[in-house]
Amino acid sequence: LMGGVLLFILASLGVLAALRLRTDDLEARLVLEVNTLTHAEHPRPAHVTPTRAGTFGTALAQLIPALVRPERAAPVATQEDAARCEAVTEGRAPVTDLPTACREALEQGRPLMRQVLAATHAESGGLPEELRPLSGPDVARRDALAQALRRVLEQAALETRLLVAGGDADLAVDTCVDALALSRELALGGGLVGQRLSVNGYARTWRACADALDAASVVRKRQAAAQLTRLHEGFPPPSLTLHEESLATQLTTFRDLMSDDARSLLPPSWTDAPSLPGALSRRLRWRQWVTDSDRLRAVVDQPAEARRRAMGALEAQKAREHLRQEEAPATRLASEDLEALELRALRSEALIALAEVDATRAEKGQWPKTLATKTPSLVLESVDASQAVIRSCVRGLTPEALLVNADAPATPQQARARP
Repeated sequence: LMGGVLLFILASLGVLAALRLRTDDLEARLVLEVNTLTHAEHPRPAHVTPTRAGTFGTALAQLIPALVRPERAAPVATQEDAARCEAVTEGRAPVTDLPTACREALEQGRPLMRQVLAATHAESGGLPEELRPLSGPDVARRDALAQALRRVLEQAALETRLLVAGGDADLAVDTCVDALALSRELALGGGLVGQRLSVNGYARTWRACADALDAASVVRKRQAAAQLTRLHEGFPPPSLTLHEESLATQLTTFRDLMSDDARSLLPPSWTDAPSLPGALSRRLRWRQWVTDSDRLRAVVDQPAEARRRAMGALEAQKAREHLRQEEAPATRLASEDLEALELRALRSEALIALAEVDATRAEKGQWPKTLATKTPSLVLESVDASQAVIRSCVRGLTPEALLVNADAPATPQQARARP
């Protein structure tokens, strides 16, 4: 009798193991979701009127050959020149300190930079194939294009700074708002690489943009507040980014475990699948990675505090699970990247608040008592009649306060011109 029970238990465990090692359901789901996201559209509020027909991706694709051309690569600057250039861009040094090499590089890259920024005026979002994580396993071209776009964002921030110093604050706002729009575009369908580029773009541009907004005309401040609000509303939820990254990771790591029929339904660049060792353990890892991704995506769009509690609960659940496989890269990086997205959102809110506060002060002759922002994480503190400060209440996020300088009161004509 005992032997029969033991055989039954062993047989049951064998059935469970066989079911866990089958990945038919995983490959069917992967094919469906990859093809769905590959053809997904990315509508977002446009920040200009009128818009240009087409998508951002189509407009940018025409500029890619010029962006990745080898001879366009920025010359290697000395450490001292690079530090001085960064100090000028961030407003820690006057523009007279800008090294000649940095000024020449900006002049050389300005025409192409303006073309890239103009591409953000497209009526719809969406990236060119080279920037989409599901486009294929070859990342070399994506890395080259990402580096080129990072350089465009740095040039736009420096251009903004030079325009403000030259007395063209309204033109500086045009440039910096387009640069922030470029940062948003890179987050729409670009996976974690796109989100990181977007975060970096805001980090490089927001200080110069704040100074441009502070110096701009009242009418331009009001226009900018509306534009920045539309940009703020167009960011994709973190769950979509993690979904894109999860699918790309599955394709890269496990597509050799798929049947030939299933692989034939993938985009052509993924059909080649060299066999890798350890098929049995990798099937278990595949299922675990999908389960972990599903759990994370279910909580990642929650408000910050609720999300942190939920993610802590997920970690505790993992600790209780036995025989876990190696973690997926996307889940290991989730906390760090989510904090960076929070910081980007807070910087976006701070710029909107600055434009609104400064315009209100010019129109009414006094600082508003509160900020009209969606987050309670920012506060307005009046220094005196001519200056106020916008700062964060969240430790570690946006540690640098934004100083707002009062403009002259708006004339009746300016008040009538307000949008």
